[in-house]
Amino acid sequence: MSRSFDPRMHAYDDQTRHAGTLYILMLVVALAFGGFVWQLYSVPEIPRISASGPYKIEPPVDGGVTENVEGEALTVPETITPEEETIVEAEAPLEVGPPQPGAAPSFAANGPFVAQLAALQSEAAVDPAWRRLSSRAPQLFAAAQLDVERADLGQRGIYYRVRAGYFADRANAARFCDRIRQMGQDCIVAAR
Repeated sequence: MSRSFDPRMHAYDDQTRHAGTLYILMLVVALAFGGFVWQLYSVPEIPRISASGPYKIEPPVDGGVTENVEGEALTVPETITPEEETIVEAEAPLEVGPPQPGAAPSFAANGPFVAQLAALQSEAAVDPAWRRLSSRAPQLFAAAQLDVERADLGQRGIYYRVRAGYFADRANAARFCDRIRQMGQDCIVAAR
């Protein structure tokens, strides 16, 4: 038996061959898109430094006594009338120029508080970071001591916390951090 050329069979073979190529191409595009989405949503979380306590405290609703950051008692009035508000605004002095810094923080030889300035993944980067920060405010860092804490965060890796110390109380560490934040640098008060 001899086979003769059938044009319909040739067209059918070409059509199935092109359909197979098209299916493979669609599969490759779908896998590439799936890989892109997988990479996009599986980025490891960046370690963040969080505050150790609330940064805002809501005053009592019915008026009363609450504490400020330094632990001093403050009396909160029950309500302020619009007339009292106008009087308070009129008595407040107008600020001209940049805000004036409060009292300079005082350091203690071996106090229980530090100011955390950075968390670095390289121990070799600690000294250059300290020199860079202290050179921006030499008077502020004059009595400060470098304190480095090694923190193993498991899968996130090992971090070296660059901290300035030492402070006898939280209020002095907070004043130091306020000055650091005015320079545009993050700062967190931490207990040793």
